[in-house]
Amino acid sequence: MIKLRTYREKSNLGSLLRATRAGCLFCAPLLLIALAGCQISSRVRTLPEEIESVHVPMYINVTYKPGIEELATRSTVEAFLADGRLEAVSPELADVIVQGVIMDFTDSVSSAESDDFPMMNTISAHVSVKLFSPDDRLEPLHVFKPFVINRSYVSDKRRSTLVVPEDALEGLMDAVGEKVVLEVLTGGFREIGKP
Repeated sequence: MIKLRTYREKSNLGSLLRATRAGCLFCAPLLLIALAGCQISSRVRTLPEEIESVHVPMYINVTYKPGIEELATRSTVEAFLADGRLEAVSPELADVIVQGVIMDFTDSVSSAESDDFPMMNTISAHVSVKLFSPDDRLEPLHVFKPFVINRSYVSDKRRSTLVVPEDALEGLMDAVGEKVVLEVLTGGFREIGKP
């Protein structure tokens, strides 16, 4: 049987709708005011404008994983070339030398199936970067804060979405190269010993 709403139920529903509308009309301007103060800002170049070219020597690899220094060096040079704001050149023509050090590398199982077969692996690289003058490779111009890059990949050979470990490693090193470019350009460059 269909129950008809009484006049009292209808008036309660109407006052509830009016209160909801009033609440929305009150909250909407406050929300707009709060959002007006928020803005997305890109990182600003802190590297001096007179530095127009870099040289990236072979990374120093202090980990157990052989060969990653070659991948990191190539990826960093490619990232500088793709970015285009700094020219990658030989050491004789460079304004600064960008020296990377791979301090740690891990490749570990991050999740497994119920049969204990690894499904996902996570690889990570802990990297530090220093800028040197081409004339003085002993005292750095600037030491950037070390950073860690992580990448997860499907390592279960039974899945069609399997990522070969070499491809995952290459993707990780590409991310390292992009992060190095970002840090060199916008990472708060300040010559050591100067305020």
